[in-house]
Amino acid sequence: MLTPDNIATLDQRARQVGAAIGWQLRFTVAPNPAYVGLVASDETIGDEIIILGPSRITDLAVHEIDLTLDALERGERHIIHDEDGDPRLI
Repeated sequence: MLTPDNIATLDQRARQVGAAIGWQLRFTVAPNPAYVGLVASDETIGDEIIILGPSRITDLAVHEIDLTLDALERGERHIIHDEDGDPRLI
């Protein structure tokens, strides 16, 4: 399981990357704390949408989210609005 400090650090990183790429990103822990994910929103949608996960922590989900944040920062991956206007990771 993740500690509150781990969660805060991952969430802060997600928010920083999101600000740099023009999206509101947040690291989230599901109601079942064995699962985590990355959610996104922007000014055009009211709700946060899961763009990565929820995945089990034991399946290296945190590492996958960290790598995804790196790729978003470098411009290797992007978040777009899908046909319904929801954010989608590509």
